[in-house]
Amino acid sequence: MHLSFCIFLATQLLLYQEVSSCTDSEYNIRGECCPRCNPGYRVERHCTSGSSTTCVPCGWRTYTNQSNGLTKCFKCQECESGAHLRVKEECTYTKNTVCSCKPGYYCTQFIDHDCEQCSKHTIPPPGFMVTQPGTETNDTQFVPCPPGTYSETEMSTSCEPWTNCSKAGMIEERAGTAVSNAVCACVGQKQVPVPVFVAITAILGLLVLALICGFIIWQWRKRIKKRAARVQEEQRNGNYLPVQENDNMVAPMQETGQHPGEPAFTMA
Repeated sequence: MHLSFCIFLATQLLLYQEVSSCTDSEYNIRGECCPRCNPGYRVERHCTSGSSTTCVPCGWRTYTNQSNGLTKCFKCQECESGAHLRVKEECTYTKNTVCSCKPGYYCTQFIDHDCEQCSKHTIPPPGFMVTQPGTETNDTQFVPCPPGTYSETEMSTSCEPWTNCSKAGMIEERAGTAVSNAVCACVGQKQVPVPVFVAITAILGLLVLALICGFIIWQWRKRIKKRAARVQEEQRNGNYLPVQENDNMVAPMQETGQHPGEPAFTMA
């Protein structure tokens, strides 16, 4: 039992010495130290006691990025559009594809310094100010507008100060907020809100239009009544307009025979 164990240890030691005897430019295969293939190549046939390693170039969309004893090249990775990735550097025979995030996204997951997953840049709402735009590796940085300032749009790069109504000789009708400016009004006047002003203007316009239409209808009906009254008055008085004679009118003529009262024709 002890003899068998000693033989096993001796065998493993000899094998370790053979493996460790290969240099950095060689790889071990079946106890043989074979020359490695260069980056961009792979092993087609391993070396033998009488021949060196046979290397061939990597195929399309495959690569090896260092000297190796591989019989297959690595497959180039794909930049998944569903993960919001795009190709930053194309794959070559000696280098894998480099992916990065599409515009408007930043990387949230790295594997060996290569991006695997992206997220959309945060869009600051009104009331905030962007301090650092989003990049390929970082989200948008932003802070709330300081007191006394506001921003009305998304992705604002600055916050505007509220209008000082007292300095402008007016009174403050509505205080400013983080998303809107202060509203000022003239002293002694109360500003009518825009929606109310529009409603009042529309109502007044409709009233004026109704009055104009009513006046036109009233005038038309009054004229019709006058005409009807005049016609009735003429009928009661028997006054009819005389028929005017026309120079081109011809008075009717009656044919007469030799004897008055007899028709002017002869018997055949």
